[in-house]
Amino acid sequence: MELWGRMLWALLSGPGRGGSTLGWAFSSWQPQPPLAGLSSATELVSHWTRVFEKRGIPEARESSEYIVAHVLGAKTFQSLRPALWTQPLTSQQLQCIRELSSRRLQRMPVQYILGEWDFQGLSLRMVPPVFIPRPETETFLRTHQVHPNVKPHRGMPYQELKRTWPVAESGENGCRGWCLMKEESEVQTCRRHVTKEAWNREVCTCWPSSAWLGLAILRELVEWVLEEVAQRSYAVGSPGSPLILEVGCGSGAISLSLLSQLPQSRVIAVDKGEAAISLTHENAQRLQLQDRIWIIHLDMTSERSWTHLPWGPVDLVVSNPPYIFHQDMEQLAPEIRSYEDPAALDGGEEGMDIITHILALAPRLLKDSGSIFLEVDPRHPELVSSWLQSRPELYLNLVAVRKDFCGRSRFLHIQRSRP
Repeated sequence: MELWGRMLWALLSGPGRGGSTLGWAFSSWQPQPPLAGLSSATELVSHWTRVFEKRGIPEARESSEYIVAHVLGAKTFQSLRPALWTQPLTSQQLQCIRELSSRRLQRMPVQYILGEWDFQGLSLRMVPPVFIPRPETETFLRTHQVHPNVKPHRGMPYQELKRTWPVAESGENGCRGWCLMKEESEVQTCRRHVTKEAWNREVCTCWPSSAWLGLAILRELVEWVLEEVAQRSYAVGSPGSPLILEVGCGSGAISLSLLSQLPQSRVIAVDKGEAAISLTHENAQRLQLQDRIWIIHLDMTSERSWTHLPWGPVDLVVSNPPYIFHQDMEQLAPEIRSYEDPAALDGGEEGMDIITHILALAPRLLKDSGSIFLEVDPRHPELVSSWLQSRPELYLNLVAVRKDFCGRSRFLHIQRSRP
């Protein structure tokens, strides 16, 4: 409770992005005594699910389950010992659940409320306004644009479902998340676990919650990089020990995941946000990976800054850059609009501002035959291909485009050729 108290005070009183404070977001909330008549975890989950649904909070049940589980010391509600589901909670626990739930009523993302989130088996600290490793998924799930993208995945083999979606890794209990019913007239919250048998019968198409969805998309980017590393040998150090540059490190999710899975690798992580740099430092230290990562406060649009990179040319550049089209920013969910740094999201008129900066600098950053891996908007592969074709002097080739599990072109592999 003391730790949460300090974190809550920092959120309420500390500076937010651009020197503003986050306190305005909570101005309508006043502390209240614990709820009368509710004492067990299952009762609290049911109560706050109803409250969230009434207030139009996305993923009402998932939000309440994560909050209650967090207060009880677990990652997920399903991982709690069954005895704790019906055991009476203390007054302190009840009050803490109320406080955290009040944050969710103000549309604060669950990751910020809990203060941490798992990615690729790593527990990462999360604080606003640092970008949560997630694309514009909450808006994506709210709109009917999701429907045509899901149809090709109806009947996906269950083993493929488990491989692709982290929420399904628990086994035959599948995932509790978004569910498109057969008539596909609207997006509904799945009220039951999707079992292997139900999936194979195509009773419904299961859609993970937005928190998991964004991390699953980011995980695909990391796994593609790992595949590339496995196919190469590198001159620096022993084989399989690449030097990697991440542009826009945010919480450090990509860099630290690569370091944890490539024990001989080294990473240079850069970001122009001081909060992001501080958070990546904290996460690197808590994971004991600080000796192999160089974290630099740097605005990649400032060319002079790149002359001071340590360790020389790199083997790989990896980035989940700001790629949202500027005109789409206003359509983002309140969880994103009100709490995350817009500079980590807004990619300019065509979402290409930072992408083209990375590509223009690539000849100076990459070794011969070095690669760039980017997460982008589905509209970007064609734009990037045209941009590269008009600049042959860069000696960069778009060698592969990979789709995410929704069937959308989201990842680019660009390779430098020898002049």
